[in-house]
Amino acid sequence: MVEKHRESSRLTVITKQAREEAASALERLTAALTAAGLVLPSAGLDSSSPFTGMVLVDFGRARPDVVVELADLLTDGLNARAQHQL
Repeated sequence: MVEKHRESSRLTVITKQAREEAASALERLTAALTAAGLVLPSAGLDSSSPFTGMVLVDFGRARPDVVVELADLLTDGLNARAQHQL
């Protein structure tokens, strides 16, 4: 039991920066979605992989109308970026 706790603690230390980066990315996404009036209620951080130490942002589930709005928002942003680069 102590060995498992030690491994868990070591993984926590090793993945600290990855968790902080993932949390920051999730906060940035949530803020952008909030500004657009959208919410992904199930979005959160996935636990780190014990093999890679990678921490993923889980977008979770969303209603179809929210997904359509998100797709429209991304499309509008990509179009604006393309126009800006011309």
